[in-house]
Amino acid sequence: MSTQSFDYVICGGGLAGLVLANRLTENPTVNVAVIEAGGDVAHWPDSQIPGFYTKNLTKPEIDWTFFSTPQAGCNNRSIYLPRGKGLGGSSVLNFMTLGRASKVEYDALEKLGAPGWNWDTYLKYLKKSETFGFDPESAAKHDFKPNEEFYGKDGPLQRTLPRWISDHHMPYYKAMHSLGVPHQWDSSNGNTAGTGTGTGAIDGNAVRSSSVSAYYEPAKDRKNLTTIKLARVTKIILQKGPSGKLVASGVEYTQDGATKTAEAKKEVILSTGSFQTPQLLELSGIGDSKVLGTHGIPVLQELPGVGANLQDHVSTGFTAEMNPKYESLDILLSDQARAGAEWQLYETKKEGMFSAVSSVAYTFLPTKYFADVAAIKKAAEDPAVNREDAGLKGMTKTIKLEKEWLESDEVPQLEIVQVPAFYPQPGYASEPGKRYFSIFTGLMHPLSRGTVHIGSADPLAPPVIDPRLLDNKVDVALMTSALRFARKVTKTEALKDYNLKEVIPGENVQSEEDLQEYVKNTLATVFHPVGTAAMLPQEDGGVVDEKCTVYGTENLRVIDASVIPVQIAAHTQATLYALVERAADIIKGEL
Repeated sequence: MSTQSFDYVICGGGLAGLVLANRLTENPTVNVAVIEAGGDVAHWPDSQIPGFYTKNLTKPEIDWTFFSTPQAGCNNRSIYLPRGKGLGGSSVLNFMTLGRASKVEYDALEKLGAPGWNWDTYLKYLKKSETFGFDPESAAKHDFKPNEEFYGKDGPLQRTLPRWISDHHMPYYKAMHSLGVPHQWDSSNGNTAGTGTGTGAIDGNAVRSSSVSAYYEPAKDRKNLTTIKLARVTKIILQKGPSGKLVASGVEYTQDGATKTAEAKKEVILSTGSFQTPQLLELSGIGDSKVLGTHGIPVLQELPGVGANLQDHVSTGFTAEMNPKYESLDILLSDQARAGAEWQLYETKKEGMFSAVSSVAYTFLPTKYFADVAAIKKAAEDPAVNREDAGLKGMTKTIKLEKEWLESDEVPQLEIVQVPAFYPQPGYASEPGKRYFSIFTGLMHPLSRGTVHIGSADPLAPPVIDPRLLDNKVDVALMTSALRFARKVTKTEALKDYNLKEVIPGENVQSEEDLQEYVKNTLATVFHPVGTAAMLPQEDGGVVDEKCTVYGTENLRVIDASVIPVQIAAHTQATLYALVERAADIIKGEL
């Protein structure tokens, strides 16, 4: 068996793994290996051009293309769960949004039992990770007034405002204002409620900024960094140390049909994401003994929180046929000449429809703006919400916290995004030549809690993912309330000239029962899974401590989105960059 030796072995070369690789190899005396299952995909045109942001979904070279178990709350549908594969991971596959959560949510992470993980520290590392390419002229066009003190000025990741907005971008804001929603000039300061323009991980040349371009490219030629691609980690090698805790001496991985070993003289770090990190822990003997015993895996460390506490944002959509005198992105499909002209505009000036993602007008709403708070509180009495799982008190605590947030004026429960195009839903199709105005509705704090576990002892088999979507009355009621609110938005004076008729879910879908059925038939996740190796006290079912060290081990860490114990009301990638930057400093501080 082939063996190589390093100081640090990082499993997974996605967003987190590449940030760690860069920061740890800043010390030239430290040797680091990154083992990544995929290859080089970040430079594909479909990966780099913002307007092509959906083209890589389901491609096996770049997307793991996971599916959930059949979901009872979604009429037994299996839900598509994309995850980035290849260097850069989901930072190369995602939709490039760089949002932040509220101060209340970041501070809650510390209160749940993670000292030092709060708004102040997250802000420090959010700024460290980024450079905001602020353009005053563009900001004025977007009704965007940046709080420049809250942005980074010399970080690796590039953050910019969109170079293209639709005809109905500003009228959408007016529609929201008419419904009592405040304008959000800039949500970077920890106050996120309101409506405003979002920023994205796109550089000054209108090209995706990812963990590859921002962190890997500047570091890849360092002599102390080894990148092992097209290699699948199958097991962490663990033994009992003198202290009685487990010591990770390395990992086994497969490459080109051969089994190989990477020895770790200092640490093994898992950065394989919220689905595959718990899978790898369980395959290595760390997890719930009931799960491990089912598959004949010896228990080295009992941690029932491994693979529990799965959370993700969930969504559905609303679409209206639009007045053809206004433009939408649908024109790129119906008018080849116009599509060609837009491509030339992108090629020559880095402007136009291909220079931005479709969704740049965001609204984040606390419950009171779109739902009956009293009715939602009543729904929260559902036994499915108030269940208690033995050994997982932390999960119960996060649900209690999110129930409190249902009444908060500071913590958004709903994300609404104006989409200038047909927003596809199962069972619905666009009509050629027509133009559409859509509204994405995403629930930020679902009360469902799912699981990710191994389905066999085969390390190459996919994990069994059961998010338990819509398993309670609160999530269902919030989603139907979101659709009713979306209808109100399209019927405002500001948008009445833009929209001709509702096509999804359709004017005939009016009763609560019919709306619930529509939600069950169309619900998807927003591809932001967290929580399956939660940073919580061990007695609460936590998997890692505040230094990201796995309980019961001396030198095994988890540094990826799986450690976030409770979902945040934001697209997660900016928060993850900050989390990893801080974790890297923790490791370097221990050297």
